[in-house]
Amino acid sequence: MRLRRRDFLCATGLTLCLGCDSVTIPSSQVLAWGGPGKRIGEFRRPRAIGTFNDEVYVIDKAGRVQVFNEDGEFVRHWLMPSSENGTPTCVSFSTQGTVLIPDTHYSAIREYSTEGELIRSWGTYGSGIDEFIYPTGIIEASDDRFYISEYGQEAERVHVCGTDGSFIETWGTFGEGEREFNRAMDIVLGKNEELLIVDSGNHRIQRLNTAGEYLGEFGGVGSGPGQLEHPFDAAATPDGRIVAVEYGTCRLSVFSAQGEFIAHFGGLGRIPGRFAGPRGVAVSDSGYVFVADTDNDRVQRFSLEDVA
Repeated sequence: MRLRRRDFLCATGLTLCLGCDSVTIPSSQVLAWGGPGKRIGEFRRPRAIGTFNDEVYVIDKAGRVQVFNEDGEFVRHWLMPSSENGTPTCVSFSTQGTVLIPDTHYSAIREYSTEGELIRSWGTYGSGIDEFIYPTGIIEASDDRFYISEYGQEAERVHVCGTDGSFIETWGTFGEGEREFNRAMDIVLGKNEELLIVDSGNHRIQRLNTAGEYLGEFGGVGSGPGQLEHPFDAAATPDGRIVAVEYGTCRLSVFSAQGEFIAHFGGLGRIPGRFAGPRGVAVSDSGYVFVADTDNDRVQRFSLEDVA
């Protein structure tokens, strides 16, 4: 069978990582659920995933927000307002317990109750300081501000907004230097309230503080230990470790809170513990890692202790 370019990259990444800080998780210790389809509990390329109060929120290309318990049992669902142009890449949660979804291809932020009631929306299309082109990630810090990652022509940047959605400031531009971005796909709140920007096109994760000051970065293009190949999402563990999901190598890489490489695992495949084009990762307070295994149309669950 002829491999597509992405599949070739995934297969190569798996080969190169064998015997060099890779982790193998027995299939019996992996929980997978889903499968291709539009029925309850099925997915059409799930890409956004988040955890809150022992529940797992998954958004797929059908524009559905499906909620499961941590054992993969369906709880409820709702639909995004529209999905013809594309679907969200992130789902996050406010300190007030609401669901925050950057509606990427509709240039807006949606805020829902956990039951799916739309509370408010804000944002319009554009590259102005108070507009969005493709918002990808959002987090709320303890300073009562939202930090939003974005990409698009003249919009490779981080927005800072008040919790009422009002514009405060913006940082960044297109490039590969400090505080420059190339298709930032998510923003994560790390240890000591560091902002971790998943700078996908630059194959790295940048570290900033909430004042926008550059603190460092880790990654770099490649499939070796500590390198990243198109990271699409990341999550912080309760103890501060960082788990990044790589679309290019079809694996997860784990780093310390300071960005020191710990381990990676996965590779192209359909068996439990392997991935195909994964785009999302989340870590729950109870110690589970959940992966949106996009091109396998499923979610996989691992124990954090088994990962690193």
